[in-house]
Amino acid sequence: MITTRMDPEKARWVGTGIPLRLRGLTLGDVEALGGLSQTDLAQARDYVTSYRAQQSRTWRGLPVNPNAYGRGLLFAGQPGTGKTTLATAIMCELRRKWGITIYATRYSDHIQRERTALRQETHTEPEQLSRLTYAIERVQYSDVVLLDDVGHEHTTASKFAEDTLERLLRQRYDDGRPTFITTNMTGDAWADRYSKALRSFMDQCTRRRIFTGDSLRRADQ
Repeated sequence: MITTRMDPEKARWVGTGIPLRLRGLTLGDVEALGGLSQTDLAQARDYVTSYRAQQSRTWRGLPVNPNAYGRGLLFAGQPGTGKTTLATAIMCELRRKWGITIYATRYSDHIQRERTALRQETHTEPEQLSRLTYAIERVQYSDVVLLDDVGHEHTTASKFAEDTLERLLRQRYDDGRPTFITTNMTGDAWADRYSKALRSFMDQCTRRRIFTGDSLRRADQ
């Protein structure tokens, strides 16, 4: 009987939610693409290198550096400026270097899964419900998570998406699990859409970087 074994590099990204076109991306790849400053790349490399120190705890389980422990990244700016590409590359580098669990999803997709699981739990096929639950739990419990395109999710009068974001971010930060966020929203728009309290909390649980300049997508056309 002949068996085939998956390439270890490909296997590394199975179940991470990272799109095929971005799986295994390195910061060297991002640098070769151009469009980002050396400062951006240096800060990205520093985050990868210092991750273990940031997440270190004492023998009692307390964070060695409480101000850094569980702190993620917030990339804000216009579409096409490299936010998702850079965030994904950092995640891939973290997985390679430290062997941590990672997961990436559009926030709108996560909200849809949450709504479906809540609304149709008794009517959904067991296999589909299992997939939904798996993805939801990956967002909650992976060591590092990327919530892409926050602000593009459908909003409702119940504020379900907004409340879910705040609950998720606070839970992950309290658990010491960094969250990466990409968004096209400005600070004022963020406070209007979600809350001033969450806007303030973002400065505590993430390091913010504003992306400016022309769209890199336009440069390829």
